[in-house]
Amino acid sequence: MVFGYLKGLDDKPLNRATISLGEDRMLHTESDQVGYFQFKDVSAGTYLIIVNKSGYIPTTFTFVVSSNELKKDLGEIKLEYSPSQMNAGIITLTDDELSTDEGSSLGQTGIGLLQSSKDVFSNTAAFELGAYWFKVRGIDNRYNNIMFNGIPMAKNQTGRPEFKNWGGLNNVIRSPYELAENNTVSDYSFSDLGGTTYYDTRASNYRKGLNLSYSFGNRTYQHRVMATYSTGMLSSGWAFTFSGSRRWMDEGVIDGTYNDSYAYFASIEKKLSDKHRINFTAFGTPSRKAGSSPNTQEVYDLRGKNYNSYWGWQDGDKRNERVKRIFEPIFMLTHYWNINNKTKLTTTASYQFGYNKSSRLNRYQAENPSPTYYKNLPSYWLAKGNASESSALINSWLNNDLSVTQINWESLYNANRSAPFYLDPYSNQEGRRASYFLVDDVTKDKTFNAATHLQTQFTDNWKFYVNVNYQNLVSDNYREVNDLLGADFVLNKTSFLKGDGSANSIDDYNILKPGSVARKGDKTEYNYKFYRQELTTNFSTRININRWQVSTSLLVGWNESYREGKYMHGLYANNSYGKSEKENFIEVGLRSGITYKINGRNFIIVNTSYFESSPALNDIFPNARLNNDISPNITKQKINANDITYTLRSPSVKGRLTGYYTKIKDATEVSRYYAQGVGLDGGNDAFISEVLTGIEKDFLGTEFGIEWNITSTLVLSGIASIGQYTYKNNPNLYVFSDLSSSIKDYGKSYLKDYKLAGTPQKGYSLGLKYNSPKYWWVGVSGNFLQDNYTNVSGLSRTMNFILSDVNDPGSVYPGVTEESIRKLLKQKQYQDVFMLNANIGKSFRLGKYSMGISASVNNILNERGYVTNSFEQGRNANYEDMVSQPYFANSKLFYDRGRSYFFNVYLRF
Repeated sequence: MVFGYLKGLDDKPLNRATISLGEDRMLHTESDQVGYFQFKDVSAGTYLIIVNKSGYIPTTFTFVVSSNELKKDLGEIKLEYSPSQMNAGIITLTDDELSTDEGSSLGQTGIGLLQSSKDVFSNTAAFELGAYWFKVRGIDNRYNNIMFNGIPMAKNQTGRPEFKNWGGLNNVIRSPYELAENNTVSDYSFSDLGGTTYYDTRASNYRKGLNLSYSFGNRTYQHRVMATYSTGMLSSGWAFTFSGSRRWMDEGVIDGTYNDSYAYFASIEKKLSDKHRINFTAFGTPSRKAGSSPNTQEVYDLRGKNYNSYWGWQDGDKRNERVKRIFEPIFMLTHYWNINNKTKLTTTASYQFGYNKSSRLNRYQAENPSPTYYKNLPSYWLAKGNASESSALINSWLNNDLSVTQINWESLYNANRSAPFYLDPYSNQEGRRASYFLVDDVTKDKTFNAATHLQTQFTDNWKFYVNVNYQNLVSDNYREVNDLLGADFVLNKTSFLKGDGSANSIDDYNILKPGSVARKGDKTEYNYKFYRQELTTNFSTRININRWQVSTSLLVGWNESYREGKYMHGLYANNSYGKSEKENFIEVGLRSGITYKINGRNFIIVNTSYFESSPALNDIFPNARLNNDISPNITKQKINANDITYTLRSPSVKGRLTGYYTKIKDATEVSRYYAQGVGLDGGNDAFISEVLTGIEKDFLGTEFGIEWNITSTLVLSGIASIGQYTYKNNPNLYVFSDLSSSIKDYGKSYLKDYKLAGTPQKGYSLGLKYNSPKYWWVGVSGNFLQDNYTNVSGLSRTMNFILSDVNDPGSVYPGVTEESIRKLLKQKQYQDVFMLNANIGKSFRLGKYSMGISASVNNILNERGYVTNSFEQGRNANYEDMVSQPYFANSKLFYDRGRSYFFNVYLRF
């Protein structure tokens, strides 16, 4: 047996370090809470030991085990702290494991990726503030780079990683191989504003043995079971790791929501020789989850903060119209080649396919069935001067009259039973065409990736890395009939346009097959493909010279995208069918980091970068469901990010202070909604795609974190994040509509100095934790969040808002003054909130087995006033409408779900 103890230079034990034997790391283990580690059954010979821990300089040395040694004591192994090594921490996802895309007209995300490491600020921001949708430095999760074996996980349509693709696989993605936070240099990619998280899923990397766990909570699932088994490297040269889980709940805190999600993971490794290994990885997460609606404050006041308009009773069960189903399995084959002791080459090929389906109610020549449709709310009738109808509706809402407050499924079936008959011209069969029906918006991606990573060490203090990645995407996108609700078929026409009954009528979704119908499982409304391929090359180097470490990374990339329409829409007959123009972008970037070691406890770190980022597919093709139009003046984002950090690492106090400034230029944002008073050629009211181009954003702020070991068992920690995130210019605004085939240029949208939404701009946390020598702990923390704003509408801040005729500068609506405009368009700021959290846990040794239990409660005081996401309704496009129809001026929002709890127990064999 070989054993030893890991400690820092301050003589404190280091736990959760990874210790490997041999250059090929065939044997590896982790240090425990006292820094102890061991290897059993080590035969005689000479061994190389490799010690890695986040935040510390890796250590390697050789030792000899003689034939008569039963035990080999390596003694104390000391590791030196270095902030530049903060790249192998823990990534923690919220239980949602996705960004919410429901209800936000401007595409703001909810909670995204939360990063954690031994750095006190990152750790606290992730586990404390991150639980309340706080985004570090205000950065959206589309700027997080997640990689598995060199393969990027971002979706080309949105640029965001789809966290649901690996949700529930906590045991196998708990510890990334690399975590390059924020603006730091990564060894495995050029990285992005949110950093790079890199997972190596080699089967022999995982802890040998069986891990079973059960969790109980009230967040996005009520129950979770997980099992993971790893063989380690067998004498035959094979290693196997398998993991599986299920998460489910019948109903969550929000009415009518449920979750049923599975996950599986398999990794199989074969050692071919001392230099070559191959590893096959497969994982998938079939899931089904019901959504919740954003609501106006009026609705929350009537029904409470757990209200959800997406469901209604049917045959004694709650039925939700918004159900998201995802299953996008991925398969990877990786080759590891140890060319020599200083050079390694890792190459991966992957293929991902499957589906992403989101259901919703649709209608044809019928009234909106949503309970929160503006005509179904008291405020509408009050504004119309009908106080009696308003009062009657208030009573119905307060008394929870289900025929008013929830979807009335029976009425939808009844409407279809009385719908008119229609003769299908292609089958010559007559049937009832649906007035109401359920559809699925379907995306089926087929993505091939090939990635290679070369690392070499020129000298003891000079490392060099090369990364090359190729990706090819073919994406099918269409709307599919899910349920006809008692009807026979759907007519493939829109009721928002008036057709003339001809074969080329503008109201027909596909004039290649005019007057057609769609039955269950058939495509309707839109059908197109996205094609995209890209090639990215990245070079990085790290050089250590005395007290200095210099890291540099260079990016060169190319991509090409186009759309192919499968339908010829009647309104867009000239640009909806067939292939669009190809959009090509070339990206370049440079990132550098410098660390100066003042002494063993004090460090100065400077990071700076400039790089370009290509627009996502949904930004390039803003109205892709209906035509091949490309966003005007579409170009690459230009990003400049800078930060400077002072880090202190003493035996009793650890802390850091960071100042940062990030500028994003030439960004494009696309949102789709129903607007009134837009002044289009075909009328004033329409479904539109709003495109903002040339956006500039500034992110300026300070981060401070401190951890004070008051005693050997009592730790006080605190952080402060003070940011200011704003629009810095007035971007151009264009509108693509379902009413007119022309593109409307609205000129400038006056957004300058408005605050960016989607996160509190200031966050503070103070926590106290007791760590018992007997392996139990208890902690409490207070968290304060400030400066949370609603997402503003761009269209309401163009000249169209005050002009009855946008082409006539003198056609100002009556009553328009600077004061009235400022009052109507003032950005909503939500209340500051205080959240109290607590956690407790204990680990046990049961012979050679281990067991642990833990419990946490967030938002103990049940604060329900915290707004997690909010956006202005885009319906009010002009001053007259906003004054006469004030109910449209109310933002829609999501509230925090209140007090939440989570209990977990695990057993390791």
